[in-house]
Amino acid sequence: MLPTVWQALKLSNIRSLTVRYPSSRDPRPIMIVPPLPSLVALKVLDVDPLCYVDDISLLLAESANLRELKIVWSPRMREMREPSVNLSTMFGRCQSKSRPLTLRRIAIKNLFTYTADDFCESIYDFSAVEEITVINSTGALGDAGAAAFIDSPLRKTGATFPSLKLLRGDKVSRELQHLLANTAGLEKIYIIGDKKGTNYDSPNTYPRSPSSNGSSPFSDLHSSSLRDDTIEAIAQNHGQTLRHLLLPPQWRLTSDNIALIVRNCPNLEQLGLGAEFDRFMSMRLLMPFLPKIIAIRVLDNPDSSDFRDKMHELDDGRHEKRMGGAASKNEWSRFRWMELADLVFEVGKTELMEDEEGATPGKMIHRRRVWKRDAEAVKDIAIWKMDSMDV
Repeated sequence: MLPTVWQALKLSNIRSLTVRYPSSRDPRPIMIVPPLPSLVALKVLDVDPLCYVDDISLLLAESANLRELKIVWSPRMREMREPSVNLSTMFGRCQSKSRPLTLRRIAIKNLFTYTADDFCESIYDFSAVEEITVINSTGALGDAGAAAFIDSPLRKTGATFPSLKLLRGDKVSRELQHLLANTAGLEKIYIIGDKKGTNYDSPNTYPRSPSSNGSSPFSDLHSSSLRDDTIEAIAQNHGQTLRHLLLPPQWRLTSDNIALIVRNCPNLEQLGLGAEFDRFMSMRLLMPFLPKIIAIRVLDNPDSSDFRDKMHELDDGRHEKRMGGAASKNEWSRFRWMELADLVFEVGKTELMEDEEGATPGKMIHRRRVWKRDAEAVKDIAIWKMDSMDV
């Protein structure tokens, strides 16, 4: 960006800024970005160290009001397995001045770098962090680049994130389970799963970090023990405060898994999980334990079409009738949205209508009106909106 632009921004009262770096490797002057005293939120896109990107280290170190930081690296480094990202280039001034960032929201995407535990402990004040998003960043929350931001304080000092309210990511690992087991009071947890049947053991899909321990970043996704331990940590440590929960679709939950979540999370408003048809049918018996539920997603299985095929087989009006009848009960009073595989339904108000399936002709019953909707109708509801790779 031109020096005059940065200087103009410095003199302004700008509070939110998005910067997209060029992808060209044509030589250009590298500007040292000045501090922006009023800046609260910064989003930096397409960071590639080989493309002569402007130096934002001073901006980060001296913008005292900065509370939200989102950094999206170019996917090129991961695709090429090129460890060219040096975090000290961006955050070195924070360390040298012993001035960690007081961030409330952190989001990183496409980070591929060497682990730098000692360095990264001084990047930010983890006691102030309220929201964390880690997408496609090295192996998992506990592997290399992501660990530099998230897991390092927990592993090295035994510290936790006392203010953390939201955790969102697309990797499942034992480190994630430990993080959930060593924190408390989360309100929103979104664990995004692959939807396209990716070969999780393929290093070409998500390259390992240079310092990876050699395990596949997705090798534990189908581990029943990790699934069970993670769900137990969520239920026991966060159940009373949890309002949103999204679990990977590869986790086809057992009846015990579902019962543990429902009975320990009475304040859930939005829930997304993977379950086969028989487990889905048994969920209705547990609805009295979720008096605040608004939206439920029963996710499609990316490794099998059985659940989706069964849902489409019943897509002849039976879904609407069953939902309309069940949702008319008092314990479903706030319930409005339902997804079954790739079918979305909206549940309306209770109406008095004729019982078409009853033995007595003309009998009137109370039933909620149900409509089938397309994906556009739910795109802004958190349990759908957060189920993406966007930051």
